[in-house]
Amino acid sequence: MIRLHPNHKKTLLKSTALCLFFSLSLPITALAEGKLNIYCSVQNTACEKISQAFGEKYNVKTQFVRNSTGTVLGKIKTEKDNPQADVWYGGTLEPHLQAADLGLLEKYRSPNQKDIMPKFRKLMDLRGDYTSVIYVMELAIGINTKKLKALNIEPPKCFKDLLEPRFKNQIQYADPRVSGTGYSFITTLVALWGEDKAFDYLAKLNKNVAQFSKSGLATNNLATGEVTVDVSFMNAYLYEQEKGAPVEGILPCEGIGYTLGATSIIKGARNLDNAKLFTDWALTAEAQELHWQEANSYQLPANVHAKLYPKTHFPPIANFIELNVIRFGSAEESKRLIQRWADTT
Repeated sequence: MIRLHPNHKKTLLKSTALCLFFSLSLPITALAEGKLNIYCSVQNTACEKISQAFGEKYNVKTQFVRNSTGTVLGKIKTEKDNPQADVWYGGTLEPHLQAADLGLLEKYRSPNQKDIMPKFRKLMDLRGDYTSVIYVMELAIGINTKKLKALNIEPPKCFKDLLEPRFKNQIQYADPRVSGTGYSFITTLVALWGEDKAFDYLAKLNKNVAQFSKSGLATNNLATGEVTVDVSFMNAYLYEQEKGAPVEGILPCEGIGYTLGATSIIKGARNLDNAKLFTDWALTAEAQELHWQEANSYQLPANVHAKLYPKTHFPPIANFIELNVIRFGSAEESKRLIQRWADTT
């Protein structure tokens, strides 16, 4: 047994107290060391910037893999017994809700949900234990103005216009089997007209479709003129405009469908504390403004305090159609609607 001189004891006690004081007073950035692995379903640049900013702010080594929402959901299912990521960031809300129903997400309700737009607070009250809304995207019709002019085709104003013969082999939209964007197109039509009329419309639209893209972010096909018309989200068309492409987004006359982007923690996350910290940060105005400030990603932030991209005009809430997000977010309903789409096309 080592015996300390009384003066040495006092010195040791003081040193211990000082160490405890400094450890408690260190900023969270110094205490949150470790790793975080992210499955990301926004634009690749946004994935990179979000991952980098969080890692630098909290001294966490972050890595991301970018895939569409449908692909990520498939990966999480496959990896259920051996999760390879901690967080699923971005992508449409419905697959996140499906993942929650399948027991693939970790329960965590961030205190920062209080800053989400009031329109979506009820949804968070019901489903916010497993996922959090981080942005809003308006479903729009994208057009290549240069190619429309060359073909002497009048631009569409409504979804119903896309059925007209002038758009034969000119249209693209995302395959809902692998893309949350494509599924959002289906749910918008069902909300507008009812299921039977929506699928009747899709069967007729198929005659004018040149291709089904694998991602709602595949708007480069529109930008290059490979297709003339695309159905995706407004932020994708703003992105192409910023790159100088002759692209415009049109909010359809029938009303504005939309989807919500989400972030969730994957069940069995190996870096759970950092995953919770990331979720809290992703809900802040700082994180949501980063999309348009540094990543050319122009979704509408869900945080009420976040600033909008200067060229963004938030449509009146009254113009948004009523979507039963919980219904469309259920795994069974999604599977049924997507199968009906596959049978139709």
